[in-house]
Amino acid sequence: MTRYAIGDIHGGSKTFQALLGRLNLKPGDRLHLLGDYIDRGPDSRGVLDTMMRLMAVGYDVCPVRGNHEDMLLQSVSGTNDYWMEGWGIETLKSFGATSLDELPDVYLNLLDQMPYIRSDENFVFVHAGLDMTVADPPTESTPFAMVWGENSPFGRDRLEGRTLVTGHKIRPLPLIEASLLTNNFQLDNGAFTAMQPNFGNLVAVNLDTMELYIQRWCD
Repeated sequence: MTRYAIGDIHGGSKTFQALLGRLNLKPGDRLHLLGDYIDRGPDSRGVLDTMMRLMAVGYDVCPVRGNHEDMLLQSVSGTNDYWMEGWGIETLKSFGATSLDELPDVYLNLLDQMPYIRSDENFVFVHAGLDMTVADPPTESTPFAMVWGENSPFGRDRLEGRTLVTGHKIRPLPLIEASLLTNNFQLDNGAFTAMQPNFGNLVAVNLDTMELYIQRWCD
């Protein structure tokens, strides 16, 4: 089994599929997705469709929830209106919808079932970060910290020797590459931005070989 992790996709369905083609996933491999599948880019529905297709044919896809999924679900529940006020237009357009009520339940259920955190013997996967001030960050961090927070420097002992793998905070490619030598891999290169040479890519890492895969935004 080979383990991969991919940073924030943000509605880039074509970019996501291009990157998957380069990974050449096999059925026994595991794919960790770090949240923010929706918004910003033009095809959030296509990203979610791709994820569901992979799951349906038996690939081991392990998504965590990002702040954009969390905002959408809070808008559905009536907790707040952040998503509808500032983020949801492109996502609704990808569904041919004009309101939350038109979003199909199968997609809302997919997002609602995503945990905030996953882990294995070597890594902890979360969208944004953990609260390193509490006794046990993986179990005591709040959902807000996990989808919005940013880590302060910490030792591997805080995660029992495991490495934290996050997205959320946009980093230039040199810092992403440098993060693979630290206890916090940071994989968000602002795929949707394409604003400078060191930004605008969807990034994956082979967690077993530390090989980076860098796919330029093509949506």
